[in-house]
Amino acid sequence: MDATNRVGCYVCLLLFLGQVRGSHIPHRMNQTIQNLTRHYKIPFREKFNGTPVFSKKDLVGKMEVKKVFMGGILETYVRLINKMLEQLPTPSPTSVSPRPDGANANAVETGSSDGVREQLKYILKMVNNLAKKHYLEQEQLLKSLDSLHEIKTGDLVIQSKALWELPRLYEEASSLVKNSRKRRRRQTQRYKKQAKAAMK
Repeated sequence: MDATNRVGCYVCLLLFLGQVRGSHIPHRMNQTIQNLTRHYKIPFREKFNGTPVFSKKDLVGKMEVKKVFMGGILETYVRLINKMLEQLPTPSPTSVSPRPDGANANAVETGSSDGVREQLKYILKMVNNLAKKHYLEQEQLLKSLDSLHEIKTGDLVIQSKALWELPRLYEEASSLVKNSRKRRRRQTQRYKKQAKAAMK
């Protein structure tokens, strides 16, 4: 094996190890998701039909926008998993088994509704914890955005009050754009200074 091939192999190995080490999904959660995908199995051509549920293009752009969108995705997962739990058959008193934990949670038979229920509850808990710990602000913002859709735009009182409030809000919206541009300029200047300092 020549030097170029050796370097290529080392780079691939380092990238692979970096991905594994950088993963934020706990092993138990990953295993549980795999078990559930075997239970909720759909044909390969439907799973990879080119139309994902959550588009990657919406997660490209500014960090603030990405965080808001990700908050919406997590909220959607909470609703989706709750719906999946609702659709499971009601557990019978005789079939209720002790709640699995630790390594035993992955050993739950994926075909039984009780096993699926426990696994879905675990995934729901993980998603809820992440959303509440790091995306609470985004969740509140999304609720506020939803409330904007409920404004009765055909109501004369609403129309009059909204016109009266417009100058203040328009001024604020314009200043946000200006402040954003100033911040970008400052960041660009800082990067240029750092680059010059590094070259010296």
